[in-house]
Amino acid sequence: MTAPGDTTATTSASFASLVDSAHLTGIEAESQAAHRLYEHLIALWAPGVIEAAHDLGAFSALTVAPATAVQLAEILDTDLRATRVLLDGLSAYDVVRRSPGADGQAVYTLPAELHEVFSPNGLYSLAGKISHDRNVAWNAWRNLAENVRSGARDATGGERVNQISEEDYTSLVRGINFWAPPIVRALADALRELGWSTGESAQVLDVGCGTGIYSQLMLREFPALTANGLDTGRITAIAARQAQELGVADRFRVVVKDFWNDDWGTDVDLALFVNIFHLQTPESARELLLKSTKSLSQNGLIAIADHIVDDDGGAGSVQNKFFRLFAASMLATGGGDAYTLHDYDQWLADSELRRVALLDTPMHRVLLARRA
Repeated sequence: MTAPGDTTATTSASFASLVDSAHLTGIEAESQAAHRLYEHLIALWAPGVIEAAHDLGAFSALTVAPATAVQLAEILDTDLRATRVLLDGLSAYDVVRRSPGADGQAVYTLPAELHEVFSPNGLYSLAGKISHDRNVAWNAWRNLAENVRSGARDATGGERVNQISEEDYTSLVRGINFWAPPIVRALADALRELGWSTGESAQVLDVGCGTGIYSQLMLREFPALTANGLDTGRITAIAARQAQELGVADRFRVVVKDFWNDDWGTDVDLALFVNIFHLQTPESARELLLKSTKSLSQNGLIAIADHIVDDDGGAGSVQNKFFRLFAASMLATGGGDAYTLHDYDQWLADSELRRVALLDTPMHRVLLARRA
């Protein structure tokens, strides 16, 4: 596992186009457009083959050793031809590597960097995300048109917050740990620029902490920090175990609270909100910032890591494209949005806060704010 702060590049899968556009030259524009759109429509093939292989235990078997289709079919008790087709599909997405074997049979290898990604116990495992897809996302996307008709509003016509259940959230929560390292690196660098030193003591409040991965990695960056992670009892139990795994349990304390109705305390030096605001309505987002202001120390900061659309930073940026699709996923699963930087600045102003930094990361932006 790459240590926090390690900037060494690692091998990553490259998902190349499945349509060879070089052969479309001179073809009617409508046909070219259909080819491009078709490639989007078949995007569901990727989660289809990946999640099927996960369900069957193929990745667990390939973590032990590379295998041929014959060997894997025997291990998994699956049909040989179908197993070979599935493995070839995975190789097309660069999830497994396909190489010729000595006897003419292809050998399939799961890259080392993906072993923990498919392990339920891996720090950056996607197993929880796969379970979420199975339990929630697949069916939710089928009903997107109806949510567009209704606006995903509740029975009274009011805009509703995201409807993901606590059980589904518990399944998903560790499946998005992988977002944390680049966010924490960007946040830590920005805090140092704002005057935070490695040896300076400070108190972090991780609101809706999930696994606690963000504040826990922050504790590694700043050895004098302490952190409180607020969440429900089921979730804080996960956070407490992970703090032990990461060696920061002596400075990470779980706090079981309803962060809407319970008091957060005072003298917080950094209030951390990760993936919280996209689950809110505009009204509840504003209320959340109003409440957070009351907990800050005089020079305290608020850090929001979320899917913040910044059209001034380029409407076609990779981040903005992802954020707008993420908003569609929120609509499919029952509520929430990817709010704009203008929205956040207005909520901050209403709370007598001002933005002091906006940081780009691969799939988020990090907004830092303090008292105006």
